[in-house]
Amino acid sequence: MRKIEHDKTKDKEYDLACIKCDGETCHKVLFSVNVLESEDEISVSRDYEIIICQGCKEVSFRTTSSCSEDMSYDPETGETDYDEDIKLYPSRIAGRKQVKDMYLLPDEVLKIYKETHGALCGRLSILAGIGIRALVESVCREKEAQGGNLKNKIDDLVTKGVLTKDSAETLHSTRLLGNNSAHETIAATDDELDIAMDIVENLIKTVYVIPQKAKKLNKK
Repeated sequence: MRKIEHDKTKDKEYDLACIKCDGETCHKVLFSVNVLESEDEISVSRDYEIIICQGCKEVSFRTTSSCSEDMSYDPETGETDYDEDIKLYPSRIAGRKQVKDMYLLPDEVLKIYKETHGALCGRLSILAGIGIRALVESVCREKEAQGGNLKNKIDDLVTKGVLTKDSAETLHSTRLLGNNSAHETIAATDDELDIAMDIVENLIKTVYVIPQKAKKLNKK
């Protein structure tokens, strides 16, 4: 049996990560469709919701699904709850916005950055780790860094005056994380990926965004 119900959760509010705002914000459901399917005493419920941030008014999409076979029991309260699978589109993480003024990045660097950011927000750990390494490689390539491997190329960025020695040492940690993802298919933890992304975002801001904004300031 299949039952479809419209606007069952309309006007309901959730605290969710926002695409544009920092952290979690209140989102309200504008429109929803609930689909309930049942067969042989097993039921599956799915909600499809168009939601709007009550802060910046950005519209996005939320889906939830639960099955009567997947439930958790609390022995203290005696209550049973269904385990929900919740997804947001576009995928995002609270506080993980894209770099401001990223239009100042070279095309190749920008493309890799967007895809890496998307993989990180989607918690595609191995792809995010590979993307972080590829992002560092793209900066080295764009700056024509010399060396037979990525380690030497990062060090050459110091020689060229693009990076400080301390910045290069910090950047080497992302290289090792990327090696594990690319060659050993070892997924980094969420915390490791967040820190590594912070490092490479600082890299592209230092190399591209800040210098170009400084030029504009000097012209004024």
